Amino acid sequence: MYIHTITSLVAANLTALPALAEKYAWGERNTKIFGRFHRMESASLFEREALPDLIMRLLQQFKAECDPVLFGRIGYVAWAHSLNCPSPFDLVPVLASDLRTFLGRPELEFFSVSQASCASALVGLKFLNAKLTAAHARQDDVCGLLITGEKCFHETVQYVDQNGYFGEAFCATLLSVNPSPGTLRVGAVHVQQLAAYGTRTRSTDRESENAYDHAFIPTMLETVHTALQYAGRRPQELRTLIPYHISPPTFDRIADGAGFARDIIYRRHLYELGHCFCSDAFLNLKSLLAHRDNAIAVHPILAVASGIAGTFAAMVLELNNEDET
Repeated sequence: MYIHTITSLVAANLTALPALAEKYAWGERNTKIFGRFHRMESASLFEREALPDLIMRLLQQFKAECDPVLFGRIGYVAWAHSLNCPSPFDLVPVLASDLRTFLGRPELEFFSVSQASCASALVGLKFLNAKLTAAHARQDDVCGLLITGEKCFHETVQYVDQNGYFGEAFCATLLSVNPSPGTLRVGAVHVQQLAAYGTRTRSTDRESENAYDHAFIPTMLETVHTALQYAGRRPQELRTLIPYHISPPTFDRIADGAGFARDIIYRRHLYELGHCFCSDAFLNLKSLLAHRDNAIAVHPILAVASGIAGTFAAMVLELNNEDET
């Protein structure tokens, strides 16, 4: 499977750390942790725009950036989000109707993926890969559209004590089984779960949290190694690690444990956007491709994600060359 286009929607004016501290009333201790230890600076927030409006705004921009031929072939749309409650395709039928009209395909199929929390985007990627592979076997030349991101709906999910805070940024990613020059080839996607923590979104205790913290790094490293194995790559071959925007020091530990250099961690947005739910990987991928120096190798690329309820995911990507089309 190949990634052809990534369109991102980020707030034009980022909300600075002091304003976030006042908004969330998280106290001086957390401000020091976020500012001095994590070096976090700001977050992307859309204070006044509603979620359905933001999705349509994203898609208008996506249409302008997408190959018109591929745009006309979109047959599947998956929206990956972290929270279980917001589901515009189910609860706002007019959005589904508007999207069918916008894409010009009345037979369009919609899916919402949320069961893996902030790792849901990579689960959605695997799901769309299965749908597109099956369509290709039927000689149905269709593309998939993965929408990621949501709003900070509720105070209890707006920041994670001492580890990070949430932002609002959205991505629309076009997927196909057919390559073209400059696309990203998805070499492997691996997802695994710690089922014992499936209740963390509704109930937890200190003993469980401590156990989760101890299991986190070993499980993420296992997920990374398995994804690399599926892709036929060694850790030393990686040229870029795409993090998600929670606890930046965590990725130094992942690098050390997995056996690749810390300097391949892509940090351009790590401190300024906040953790944008399922969008982090795609926001960073778009930025990496837009700002890369052609003289410097950027792939193979490893992107990782984890969900609060114990889902861990990793994918390996490589840039497609013209002679591979």
